[in-house]
Amino acid sequence: MTDDLRRTWGVRPLVPAVAGLLCAAFAIWVVIAGSPEDRLVAGAGVCLTAISAALLLTMRQRLTAGPDGLTVRGPAGARAIAWHQIAAISAPSRRRRGLASTSLELDLDDDGLLVLGKTELGTDPVDVAAQLRQWWRPGQA
Repeated sequence: MTDDLRRTWGVRPLVPAVAGLLCAAFAIWVVIAGSPEDRLVAGAGVCLTAISAALLLTMRQRLTAGPDGLTVRGPAGARAIAWHQIAAISAPSRRRRGLASTSLELDLDDDGLLVLGKTELGTDPVDVAAQLRQWWRPGQA
């Protein structure tokens, strides 16, 4: 795949930046906290937000598409998926408890299902599905 033919989606840069700021705020709280209980809670906050920020940074390029297929990245590494391994691409909307959500669903031929939301993609899953369908052709080998 050449870089000019690739398209990448991922977490917006603001999201890990906010997690980093929260981590810094918790670190300041650790320093200025008066009681051991406050330091414990603030220390836990530092740990959780630092882990969250690190995981979010690994998801900056969550999904990459190109002529050869897809690459899905996560905290455990990357997975390459060829176009012929994809059985269906959809972006269903669901309504539950008054809230509507849309996700990108990639149905794989090995009975796997990849579901990516707007937060992971950084944009509307319907738009991503439309762009993926430009490369994908059902039944191609």
